[in-house]
Amino acid sequence: MSSDSTIASTPNETDIAYFPEVVFPAGNSDFRAARNRCARACREFNTTPDDADPEERSQKWLDIVRPDRDRTEDSVLAVTHDQTFANPALKAKTPFIKPPVYIDYGVRLHVGGSTFINRNCMIMDTPVADVVIGEGCNIGSNCCIIGVTHPVRLDERLQRHSIGQPVTIGNDVWIGANVTILRWRRHWCLLPRQAGCPAHECRLRCAGPRGPFPQGRQARS
Repeated sequence: MSSDSTIASTPNETDIAYFPEVVFPAGNSDFRAARNRCARACREFNTTPDDADPEERSQKWLDIVRPDRDRTEDSVLAVTHDQTFANPALKAKTPFIKPPVYIDYGVRLHVGGSTFINRNCMIMDTPVADVVIGEGCNIGSNCCIIGVTHPVRLDERLQRHSIGQPVTIGNDVWIGANVTILRWRRHWCLLPRQAGCPAHECRLRCAGPRGPFPQGRQARS
């Protein structure tokens, strides 16, 4: 899913699929290298001044989420959410994110171009499951989106594996400051009652059975 595409429209309750946990060896050298790459990209993004050229800010964001992209398209994608205030005819293609932002992997993080994320956002994503933030969202400062956890049982935890699962935030969702969104044992989806709804009218809905969690599939090391 590219940054210039519109995030899929908010699903109906009957359309929300159940997603199993994915267990993966986070200590594997390939996964460690992926985290280090993302950490470097985040450092570059976080040191970019707020008044930097939109193309520079866009490129540094894309370095986090699309490191292997065709860079000849960068100038086309350099339309950020804040620019649309001055020119409503523009269509935002890269989200406006105020630094600092902290992301673990980046490559399966998809954020709608018309979304705004305020300072000090933490996204604990994984390389095995998507984190999707829709179009037209506003996310307050100090928010944390968590798509990863570890086994609860000691014998499983001693294997030092991590567990990933998707997190989906629908279109036009407003999330206030200091909110933590957990993947927990089901697929959480923040859905507005209608476009542009105030925060108190948004619903937190859980997809998936309420019964025991089925066996998750193993990711390849």
